[in-house]
Amino acid sequence: VRSRGLGDVYKRQDMIRHILFWNYTDKVKQEHKEDEMLGLMQKSVDTMNGNIDGLIHAEIGENIAGGYDLVFYAEFDNEQSLKVFMNHPLHVAHRERCKDIVTDRLCGDIEV
Repeated sequence: VRSRGLGDVYKRQDMIRHILFWNYTDKVKQEHKEDEMLGLMQKSVDTMNGNIDGLIHAEIGENIAGGYDLVFYAEFDNEQSLKVFMNHPLHVAHRERCKDIVTDRLCGDIEV
């Protein structure tokens, strides 16, 4: 955490961008259910927006750049908000809904 020049008394809390890349499981691809599963995951992500403190916005969509099938993008007030999000019941429920849909996770977080 970068300081504002006032020593350790005041610390700047930088916004966090949380970015995940996923692939659909072989089962989803073999059954040609990508569109259906994307819709399900988008509805699931929508349940978190506005309902988790510190989560500014989250969305999931098709990765048009290739390499991975999906991109999940979220913005958080700060790193602590991201940590709280990880174990929030709405996020845990989202992960449970998606566990058989996606695989091959790649994650990156940046401070802005």
